[in-house]
Amino acid sequence: MSGQSSPTIHHYVALVKLQSLDNSPVFIRKAAREIIKSLALTVVKKTSHFFYPQGVTLAYILSESHLLIHTWPEFKTIHIDLVICSYRGKDEFELAVNSAFSKYNIESIRIKEVSFDESQSS
Repeated sequence: MSGQSSPTIHHYVALVKLQSLDNSPVFIRKAAREIIKSLALTVVKKTSHFFYPQGVTLAYILSESHLLIHTWPEFKTIHIDLVICSYRGKDEFELAVNSAFSKYNIESIRIKEVSFDESQSS
């Protein structure tokens, strides 16, 4: 046994702002597939929810954990949340997100790695 007291979890969040956002399911699914392929992730199940009058949430259950994508067309913004139990670095995630949206006039991309400090847990 490795002496590890908790599972290995890598959690990345991206906030992508585009100059214009095609909120079609085809566009969002294509971007998700590109991220999944770039990071060599394995989809187990996927589902989606469409909000009225606009907005999409895609959820992918991965063999490595999960990927969620939410859109806010009124703000031309996409939020991406990736949690995985196998290592993919922040740089790899950033490259995959950039690649998925590079053709769509990116205004900005903010990437954050969420980490948990064991000494701060309650």
